[in-house]
Formats: sequence, C-alpha cells, structure tokens
Amino acid sequence: MLGRLKRRIRPRGNEKPTAENMGKLSKNLEKNITYIQKALSKCCDIKWRSIKIGREAEINAHVFFIDGMVDTAFIAQNILKPLVLLELNQTDRTKMLEEIYDGLLPVSTVTIEQSPNSLIMKVLSGSVGILVEGQNNAFTVEAIGWEERPVEESQAETVVKGMRAGFVENIKVNRTLIRRIIKHPSLKIEKLTLGRLSNTQINLLYMEGIVMEGLVGEVKERIGRIDTDGIIGLSGIQETIDDSLFSIFSASYSTERPDRACSCLLEGRVVIMVDNCPFAVIVPSIVSQLIQSPEDYNDKYLPSSIMRFLRFVGLIVTLTVSGLYVSITSYHHEMIPTELLNTIAQSREQLPFPIFLEMLLLEFTFEILREAGIRLPRPVGPLISFVGAVVIGQATVAARLVSPTSIIIVALTAIASFTVPIIEGGNAIRMLRFTVLFAAGAFGLPGIISIILLILVHLSGLRSFGVPYLSPISPFALSDWKDLFFRIPMALMETRPVQTGKANIRRQRWQKPRGR
Repeated sequence: MLGRLKRRIRPRGNEKPTAENMGKLSKNLEKNITYIQKALSKCCDIKWRSIKIGREAEINAHVFFIDGMVDTAFIAQNILKPLVLLELNQTDRTKMLEEIYDGLLPVSTVTIEQSPNSLIMKVLSGSVGILVEGQNNAFTVEAIGWEERPVEESQAETVVKGMRAGFVENIKVNRTLIRRIIKHPSLKIEKLTLGRLSNTQINLLYMEGIVMEGLVGEVKERIGRIDTDGIIGLSGIQETIDDSLFSIFSASYSTERPDRACSCLLEGRVVIMVDNCPFAVIVPSIVSQLIQSPEDYNDKYLPSSIMRFLRFVGLIVTLTVSGLYVSITSYHHEMIPTELLNTIAQSREQLPFPIFLEMLLLEFTFEILREAGIRLPRPVGPLISFVGAVVIGQATVAARLVSPTSIIIVALTAIASFTVPIIEGGNAIRMLRFTVLFAAGAFGLPGIISIILLILVHLSGLRSFGVPYLSPISPFALSDWKDLFFRIPMALMETRPVQTGKANIRRQRWQKPRGR
C-alpha cells in the first residue's frame, strides 16, 4: 500500500516542471519556457519574443523581459539584431554557448545562469533573459531603461556653500557619486540582498584599512538577522540594527549628501545604502553629530565655529525654553524682574487656560502645522504653514485665548528646532521638549533639572556599534574636542576621531609654511 502511494506521488517524465522538480535549467527549451511562464503567470508586464539565432544555423531561442523596466530600443539594436546575424559554427555545437556569449559581450553586462530561479530574479531586476534550445544555461543581459529622477540638490540638507548633488533612488547612481569623490581601491562596496519577497539590494561601503576593527562584521551580522517579507525604505534596516530599540535617540543617522557620507567613510565609519531610497545610513553615530553640518568644512574655521555654536544654542533653546517659561511663571516668580512680571501678568488677565495648558496647546498646534506643511504640495506647503501660523496666532491673541508672550516663546523654540541639521536628532529633541514641558508644569525647575539629568544618564549608557554615544565627552578624549562645539583650522586636524579611527589614526600631516 505504501509502495503504491510512493509510486503515485513520484513525478512523471511528462509532468509540468515545478520549483521542486526543476532545480536547474534543462536542455529542453519548451520545458524551461513552461516553468518560467508558470512562475510568472498572471503577470501582464512579462513580454516574450521567439527568435532564431544565427544566419544559417537558426537555433531556436526565446527572449523575455519586464515591459517598462528595460529599454526596448536597446534590446532590438544590441541584443536581437546581433543574435540573429551571429555566425555560428554549425559543425561544433559544443562551442555554441561561448559563441553566443562572445556575440553579446560588446553590448552590456552579460551573465550565464544555470538556475531558473536566479534567471527569473535577474529579469525581475531589469535584465533580459535569453533561453536557447539545446543549452542548459541561459543568458541575462542588463538593459535597464526605466524612468529615473535626475541627480538634484539635496532637499533635506541644504547648504549655502558646498556640494549640490544629492542621492537618488538608484543605488548604482549613489555608488557612483561616492566613487567620484573617493577614487581609491581601498573603498570597498559589498552587496547584500534582503527581503524574502522584495529582494532589495543593500550595499555596505567602507574604507579598508581605516574602518573600525570588527565594525563591518558587526553590521553584516545585524543586517543578517533581519528576516522580513520586504525592505521598503530605511526604517526596515535603521530601526532593526539599532543598539537600543526603545531609545528616542538613534544609534545611526541618515544623510542625503554624498560629501557627508564620504567624510564619515574617511573617519572609519560604515555607510549603508538601500536600493530605491535616496538616503544612506551611517554607523556608528555620536551625539556631537547633531550639531555638525557639511557646511562647517566649506568655510573658514572661525565663522564655521560660530555657526556650530549657534546650532548648539538652538538645540538647548528647543529643549528647555518652553519648560523654563512655564516653570518660572508658575512656580518661581521671584526670578522675574518686577517690570517684566507686571507685563506678563497684565497680558494674562482674563485668559481661560493655565500657562501649562496654554503652552502645551500652542506647541501641539505648531507640530500640526509643521506636519501639514510637509504633507501639502511643495509649492503651497510652506506658504500654508506660514499663513496658518500667523492667522491662528493673531486670532487666538485677539480672542484672548493665549497671551502674546506665549506666542513669542513657541515661535522661538519652533525656529530654533530647525537649526539641528540631522533629521533623527531634530525629531528626538522636538519630542523631548514635551517631556521637559510636562516636568516643568508639574514640578517647576526641579522637574526640568531632573529630566535633563535623566536624559544625560540615558545618553551615557547608549552605545552605537560599541562606540559610546556621548564620546568624546564621555569617555573624555581631548584630541576629539578639536571638532566638537568649535572647529579648529583644517590643517591642524591631523588625526581621525579616536573612537572610529583606531585602525588608522593619522589623517594628514601639516607642515608649517616657510617664511619668505
């Protein structure tokens, strides 16, 4: 009985090929076509073309590709025409594979596939598949031809003086932007694939001989733990590889600028690129990068240092000013000069809400306006946000729902929040200011001090791929303070950061110019 059951489920010779009984391509062309058509059934964008290879031999072959992902003119001129006009050796069919390969070599990247599944994946990625009668190998020719966004100036990280090009959705273009800046064989680019269904290409970029010891292996190990159906954007990687999953601070940060990515590569960090994403992830990350901008290195050290210090002040203002205003006006009136106190008291006469609730509503309203401005179409988004803020502010003051002083404080913190050049850092600081505001409303200045101490304790315990998040403040590294709150002249920055540049600490040597 069991023997008869086994014979019944055993595949027959004329059975249609499936993924289980066809691990490699067959020499039977029809069998290969049947398998691939079954795997790609109900896909209206798959196009097939039957051709004859060779002037006289006329070997049967099939060409298939994804309509819309390839350049059809390129296929006709550089693939179909060379194959049809190819001179094949009719006496020696064993060399047919080499002759076809040589005939396709001048057109583009050509690979030979033995597995039908790998052949299908190449075609789904924008290549042309070629099946030949009598051959258990297939060819794939890269002929990508979909519409792409051109390289443009970065919208998220704008600068007045610096590189204008920004990353795009094509990972090959992004790699090229990096190669144009760092033209050295020590720049290594490794390819990974993530997503059981999306099969998204991931690239790891690092400088061999400069990168932190063990960092590349750690990044690979963390990415290898990702087991998901698809990778859509950076969140699927950036959040998963983070050291502290529930921390509001990110152990990595994203950038849209090739020059920033190259600077981090030269400091011993790893850059992670994801196909179809115009941002790159940089690891490890430290807290001092929240106030660093690419523009700092495109100007003289003195104005750059002043601008960086202003960003630091803006960060502190965003985090604390709203809470300080609530705590001082609610609990510590003795800290306010008498004339100013009288002015604030007069502006708050007959207002319906306490100062804490008033500030909370204003801060929350501004975040709504900011989010709406981002989601609206770009030509009208900033205008609607500005007009909305002005109209709502004037209307609420005229209706005596809020005081003019509160409007000024919220506007100041809102403007200061945009001085943080890192997206992840700016989002974290804006969210933390609500925590400071709640502590100020509940406990006054002791509450603000307690929250700030808790934030510092939390930051001191964070690690980004083994690097302390508060470095070079803690652990203290005096040599790295040359590029912390202020920047010294570039000629004197001879060493890389201590934590990330241990493998090759020397960056440059400066020789004092000789006097005339």
